[in-house]
Parts: sequence; structure tokens; C-alpha cells
Amino acid sequence: MRAASFLKTTLAAVVLASSLAMAGCDEDTPTTPTPDPTTATVTFASNLALGGSSTRSFDVTRAGNVSVTLLGVGGSTTLKVGLGVGIPLANGSGCVLSRSVEAAAGTTAQLELAVDIGKYCVQIYDPGTLTTVVAFSINLVYPI
Repeated sequence: MRAASFLKTTLAAVVLASSLAMAGCDEDTPTTPTPDPTTATVTFASNLALGGSSTRSFDVTRAGNVSVTLLGVGGSTTLKVGLGVGIPLANGSGCVLSRSVEAAAGTTAQLELAVDIGKYCVQIYDPGTLTTVVAFSINLVYPI
């Protein structure tokens, strides 16, 4: 009986020791790194007429931030035009702006906003400051 008790005690000690040793060797579950959000950068360039507007639609496939930079308008750094982001009309004939600013050309974004997945548009328009048709260039960055 004494031998059986000794054997049980020894077996219990071996099981406990190996359990503790195995616990220290447990590997963490590998994690997949989260990719950085991908963005598209589009340059939208055309001409803007007196009292007119020009619109470009774009699709956002993941929530994130949109930034719009008016790079140039009529070769001026002081001429202000309207710049906005919104939802395109169903017939494709324009844009219902949700946010807009009047801005002169520059190198940093004049308009930035958070968006959800969906269809959006960027629009440049004459707020009454133009005296002639002017060329413009807009840099649009949005999540894809």
C-alpha cells in the first residue's frame, strides 16, 4: 500500500511539474498585422466658367478621410473659388454639397472631412469672384 501511495504522489508531482513547464511554453496566437488604409489620389483639372461649376464623382470603399487641395486656379495664389464635397445627384448632373469653403490655391488641403463608405463628389464653383474662364487643378485623396 505504501508503494501505491508513493507511486500516486510521484505521478501527481510529475504531472504538476510538466503542466507548469508546458504553461511557460505556450505560444501566443499569431496576429495578422492590420494593413494601413489605402487611399487613391486623383488630380482633377479642367476649366471653370464665370458663374459655373465643375464636378467629379468618386467611390469610397472604406470609411476614412477625404482631403481636397486646390493646387491652382487661373495662375493666381489669391483668387478664391468655392470648393466642396458632397453627394452626387442621381442623374449625374451635379453635386449636393455637404461641406464647402472658399479658398485660394495652395499646397495644403483646404478641405478635409471624415466619410463613410459610399458615392461622393468634389465640386469647384465660382462664388462670384471670376471675371473670365480659368483653368484649375485639384488634388483629391480618398480611402479605397
